[in-house]
Amino acid sequence: MRKITKLLLFIVIGVLLSIITSCKENDVDNRPTFIVGMECAYAPFNWTENMKSDTNYPIEGTSLYAEGYDVQMAKKIADALNYRLVIKAIEWDGLIPALQAGQIDAIIAGMSDTEERRANVDFSSAYYRSTHVLVMEKNSKYVNGTTLNDFAGANVVGQIETLYDSLIDQLIGVNHLTPLADVPTIITSIKAKRADITILEEPVAKGVIETNPDLTYISLTSGFNVSEEDVCVAIAVKKGNSSLQTNINNVLNTINEATRNNLMDQAIARNAE
Repeated sequence: MRKITKLLLFIVIGVLLSIITSCKENDVDNRPTFIVGMECAYAPFNWTENMKSDTNYPIEGTSLYAEGYDVQMAKKIADALNYRLVIKAIEWDGLIPALQAGQIDAIIAGMSDTEERRANVDFSSAYYRSTHVLVMEKNSKYVNGTTLNDFAGANVVGQIETLYDSLIDQLIGVNHLTPLADVPTIITSIKAKRADITILEEPVAKGVIETNPDLTYISLTSGFNVSEEDVCVAIAVKKGNSSLQTNINNVLNTINEATRNNLMDQAIARNAE
């Protein structure tokens, strides 16, 4: 009797182990990966959070989560193409080298499609369009400026290797400071009065003033000399990867402007929480 009981026990254990193993195998995601690089420090396009939410996404190799407009677009693209999304946090000036080295498949990071960058990567069609504005303290003596000629003497700082930094030279008579690594560092510089002004895309500026009520931004009535490409951001893929470029464009074609603007408004609101 004891032998029969032991035999039955072994059979039950064996069945349970088989079920557990089968479940683990079924949990394996065998879809191709879509590895996306972003700063995770450029709200509302992308930023970092400590706690998991319904809208953020894990950052590979960390216990942190990526959130923002870029994250939502990355999820939409991955879902549409049946890819398993992987997000990597990479400093701005390391994004293109990482793409070229094959460490990531795409850059979704509020990156403008410029001629200089196009020599090293291929771009999708635009996935967001915005204007450039000037961010400063609310009590700044430059707050009433309306043209490129109204900021002489101001200390202006931009982000390294960005269009915003190059636009500073269009402001007549300003002091062009050494560019900084990211937007949070730039905002700290303005609040510490080491800089008077920075140039950002309007949605980024909105996100900044939502969390920094002592700051504001202004739009110029006679603004920067920029091309259509300069006011659009696009997704970068490795040079020659026309297949992924086409697939991404096909997905972007299904996301209308109203949906994009709604996603951005939601990202700005979540960043302010």
